[in-house]
Amino acid sequence: MASFEAELLQLDAAEFWLGCIVVSLISLWAFRHMYHRYHSARLIENIPTAKIRSAAQGYVELIGKARMMDGPVTISPLTSTVCVWFRYKIEEKVSTGLGKRRRTHWRMVRQQTSEELFFLEDETGRCVIDPDGADVFTDNKRTWYKHDIVPPRRFSEELILENYPLYGIGLFKTVANVQHHKFREQVSHLLRQWKNTDPNQLLDRYDDDRNGEISPQEWEQARTDAQRQIKQQHGHQEKLEQLSVLRQSPHNDQTFILSTEPEVKLIQRYKRKALFSLIGFFLSGSLVVWALNVRIGM
Repeated sequence: MASFEAELLQLDAAEFWLGCIVVSLISLWAFRHMYHRYHSARLIENIPTAKIRSAAQGYVELIGKARMMDGPVTISPLTSTVCVWFRYKIEEKVSTGLGKRRRTHWRMVRQQTSEELFFLEDETGRCVIDPDGADVFTDNKRTWYKHDIVPPRRFSEELILENYPLYGIGLFKTVANVQHHKFREQVSHLLRQWKNTDPNQLLDRYDDDRNGEISPQEWEQARTDAQRQIKQQHGHQEKLEQLSVLRQSPHNDQTFILSTEPEVKLIQRYKRKALFSLIGFFLSGSLVVWALNVRIGM
């Protein structure tokens, strides 16, 4: 301890205050990180699980299974595994320094996180998951090494596979009716049929003032009848085609989380991280107070 105090006293003013500022910023960052993680744990604990069909618009918690969307499949580049989401990184082992000062560490070479959309499905329906910006936790993790190349490399991969249990909490929003554009096309097609097949029948049906022309108001009534006929042909299908999305909220205090881990384990994870950050806050803060006491108390 005495040697540390001696080195501290030998620092010039600029070095000392710069060090204090840097450690103080680290302390503030640790406090912010602690608050954010503990707040996230409390959100997971307190927000009730909703069902997709009846979920309110806004910040919600959903539990279901991961499902693929139609179209090209998502494949992890490292292992060519078909999945709904992946994250990987490739690191290489590098050495710095000489002799007793020689140190080795892993340097990032490449990393990638999947941004492809997929579904979360429960017993009432399904919604699209936009994983961009999410804190993602999965118990499907692999790490392996290649020592037969120079420099040696370390590979890490995380996956969410189809049918995996999936927990999600984020901004839930119904953005459109999937078949709405098809519905409008079908209505327009039916109206064209009415006009081209028998114009006189169209006039007899909608020309209320009998002036030989269809006014805008009369045409709107024809459009309403066409919509009703198309809906009857499709039954209740239009009620089932809503497109809902779970995505990142614009509000910083609403964490976007996707996890294949149980909710209880997820809460423990966030509280544990909050505790580590709290310890870091007190240690760095105490270091600044100690340094100021040694320096100013001389």
